[in-house]
Amino acid sequence: MTKSRLFFLYFVVVASALVAIWQGGEALRTQQIRDLKTDSTEQLDQLANVLESAIAKYQHMPTLLAANDRVRKALRDGLESDINQLNRELEQINRITEALDSYIINPDGLTIAASNYRQTTSFVGQNFSFRPYFQDAAAGKSGRYYALGTMSNRRGYYFSYPVYEGDSIIGVAVVKVDLTQFEKRFTNQHYEFLLLDPDGIVFSSSNKDWLYQVQGELTDGELQRIIDSKRYRDRTIEQLAVVDKRVFDEDADVIDVLEKDTNGITKRRSYLQMSRPIRLLGFKISTLSPLNAINEEIALRRAVFAGGVTITGLLVGLALLRSRMLRERDDANEMTRHNQAYIREVIQNTQAGLVTLDENFNIESFNPAVEKLLGQPLSPLVGQPLYSLFKPTDLLVDAASPASADRLQSLLLDSSALTLEGQLQNLQQQAIPVEITLSQMRLPNRRSYLVTVHDMTERKRYEQDITAARNELENRVLERTFELEQTNKLLRQEIEQHSDTQRELIQTAKLAVLGQLSAGLNHELNQPLTAIRAFADNGLKFLARENYSQAQANLEHIKQLGHHMGDIIARFKVFARKGDVQQGAIAVHSAILGAFRIMAPRYKEVDIELDIGQDKELFVNGDMVFLEQVLVNLLANAADAVEEVSQADGQNRKCVKLVQRVEEGKVAICVRDSGNGLSEQAQQHLFEPFFTSKSSGAGLGLGLSISQRIVEVMGGQISAHNLEQGGAEFCVTLPRFEPLIANKEEL
Repeated sequence: MTKSRLFFLYFVVVASALVAIWQGGEALRTQQIRDLKTDSTEQLDQLANVLESAIAKYQHMPTLLAANDRVRKALRDGLESDINQLNRELEQINRITEALDSYIINPDGLTIAASNYRQTTSFVGQNFSFRPYFQDAAAGKSGRYYALGTMSNRRGYYFSYPVYEGDSIIGVAVVKVDLTQFEKRFTNQHYEFLLLDPDGIVFSSSNKDWLYQVQGELTDGELQRIIDSKRYRDRTIEQLAVVDKRVFDEDADVIDVLEKDTNGITKRRSYLQMSRPIRLLGFKISTLSPLNAINEEIALRRAVFAGGVTITGLLVGLALLRSRMLRERDDANEMTRHNQAYIREVIQNTQAGLVTLDENFNIESFNPAVEKLLGQPLSPLVGQPLYSLFKPTDLLVDAASPASADRLQSLLLDSSALTLEGQLQNLQQQAIPVEITLSQMRLPNRRSYLVTVHDMTERKRYEQDITAARNELENRVLERTFELEQTNKLLRQEIEQHSDTQRELIQTAKLAVLGQLSAGLNHELNQPLTAIRAFADNGLKFLARENYSQAQANLEHIKQLGHHMGDIIARFKVFARKGDVQQGAIAVHSAILGAFRIMAPRYKEVDIELDIGQDKELFVNGDMVFLEQVLVNLLANAADAVEEVSQADGQNRKCVKLVQRVEEGKVAICVRDSGNGLSEQAQQHLFEPFFTSKSSGAGLGLGLSISQRIVEVMGGQISAHNLEQGGAEFCVTLPRFEPLIANKEEL
């Protein structure tokens, strides 16, 4: 018989035995469950009869209470003495019948008397009109209901009956039955029981962890209906952890439930479940008989039989294995001899040098590659320390030290291999640069080490070439860095010169504007000077006449005119000030008024109407002086444009208008004139330095270029276009400043 057929036969025999053991265990398990079912049927009937008899004795109690004259009198008259007497009677009835609670409710659903009137959770004064048992009794029917008590928070079954006065219902009598006494009676049985309400929710159980859990599934609508009824108050309705359910026969099922033991560990337990209805309550009661003992017994028997089969199989297998091991040992010995010969050839012919060391790092053996590298035999070095052959350059290891062996051994404990650079020295003291790798060989009887030697002559030469190239590159970088530093220094000097030139151009533009306005300034100052002289002459005459009051009035006029002249001169002094742009919040209308005061004499002299508009209380980020300079420049250009038109056509209306508007978080200040507008060439080169559309000698062509630069520094832009009705419009757009938002951010 071949080896494969023998193995197949062995497998078939073992598999058949295991299948027979399994099937026999299933048959035995089924029979034991049938016996358990017989016992569980008797237990279920007994449990149901006890529950029905325990509940049945309470169902007529509300009828008897409703027929009690004292109950009717208390409901009819509502006297406190009658109610107190009724409370005591209900308490005594409750104590005799062992009911949980007995209470009387008026037609409005308000409890007027209760057996628990002495307790803090007394029903007296509580309204139960929302309960279905009250609504049924109020409709003339006997009521039944089950729920968690709103006051006592205890589970109970309710019986109710209407209290009649003639043909009229004057109240409701209610008796609540406690189910916990039933649970205590059957808690310590060898089985578990479940009392399921019509929705499949566990209302009572010998296992408290199963309370308020549903066996099966509820739809969202059913779950919402249960929540709205407040039957279980704020209890969360969860699904009972049934992980598997199998039909055993038409009367019983086998279910697997996940439970936590006393240590909080979740375990899977099997039960035989049998159920029957409780028609008196409309409930269903189930018993769950544990199957763990049966399962463990079947598992034990299977394990015993399987162990016997396994041991028999192992014995047969061991016999076969022994014969096979003997054959494999002979094959292994042959393979070992072959491998040793193979390794010997590899060591003798490898290009890397190999040296073996004993546990004290003394040389034991070497291959021909090491002798070839040194150019001499190494047999005199056998038994000598490693440092007699290798001189390391690593500062961590001093090979010439007597403690070098301990140092090498401590370094090898931290890593599987140790790499060192150094030199091999032959008997003629010729040094050869090498790199060695020292590693420990794991031999069964002793500790040894293997040294792998690599020639580094070529590598060292390459490193020298790379070092020389790196040094040359560093020198070139230093030279180039010096040249770049010199270039940067010259560039910074040119930038500083350019900044100075730009500031001078801005100041020149200011002075040019002041020069153009000098005639108007002279006129503005001559008028108050003439008035001052007249008031002074008259004042002298009044003093001569001893008319001191009139002389004082003339002096007041002279003082006011002096302040007026000072304001005119101060405005021009501020305008002519040098300096850089200082960003801040500025009022647009204040800048317009400042430019207006400077340009007013010019406009008055040439009779041009200047409309500055109303104050819109707009603020921008910028510099007041430089914004005034830009506006003065634009107003001066507008006046020149209007004058050119008036000289050509005397009938044209001479006017300039300033407009303020808000555009997407920015403020635009626009200067509109009634001139001829801008030519196409002027629009293309308008902001280029030294470009002017004025007549020869009328301007330098720097005003708009400088204005554009000032506006850009303030974070804005300047633009120009022609108006449809004639004339041109120059707009300065700057970022808007919101004072209220800024103040809030500061707060």
